[in-house]
Amino acid sequence: MAIENEVYADGVYQIHMLEQTIRMDLMRLQPNPENNAPLPKPFERIIMTPQGFLRTYEAMGQIIQKLEELGFIRRNPDATPPTK
Repeated sequence: MAIENEVYADGVYQIHMLEQTIRMDLMRLQPNPENNAPLPKPFERIIMTPQGFLRTYEAMGQIIQKLEELGFIRRNPDATPPTK
């Protein structure tokens, strides 16, 4: 399978569920004219079914595991999860 389009994003700006679809707004970091802090700017949206989102979540978990194995990230076993 050949990839026809590539999209670069610095991250996800927002994720929300609307009418049984998951919507992820991608963002790029842009220069802030007022200071040196980067400014996130949403530019593209990915819309998928809950099943597609869960498959994506599983694939990202596999990448996180690989990054841990390579030493790029490290889990903190003493960290407490954030509260709502």
